[in-house]
Amino acid sequence: MMNETNTKILDMHESGDALLELLATGAKIPLVVTGSSMMPFLRHERDTVWLIRTDRYRRGQILFFRRRDGSLILHRIRKILPDGSMIVNGDAQTWCETVLPEMAAAVVCAVTRDGITRDAGGPAW
Repeated sequence: MMNETNTKILDMHESGDALLELLATGAKIPLVVTGSSMMPFLRHERDTVWLIRTDRYRRGQILFFRRRDGSLILHRIRKILPDGSMIVNGDAQTWCETVLPEMAAAVVCAVTRDGITRDAGGPAW
């Protein structure tokens, strides 16, 4: 599917494996946010996050991971346990889940909103 700017839009259900393969090569990948679990910080189809692969995680980062059911999710890291697993949840959620290190695919390194890209950890973060 193509949008009005002639950019190809990929369906995450159909293209998730390809995205994970690109991340594994070290590519920095843009991803349009869908869903409302990260509101109010990230909004459905308004914001684009930039993903990068890392092996170092810290509290407060937004993690991109694959659940056991295969779904790909963006949630904030709330706590890192001694075994490396992470307690995460969406900013708009009241419940948490545990993500094992092997489920983690990337972290958000920047967010683009209204044509302006801001790096993670900056003043607006």
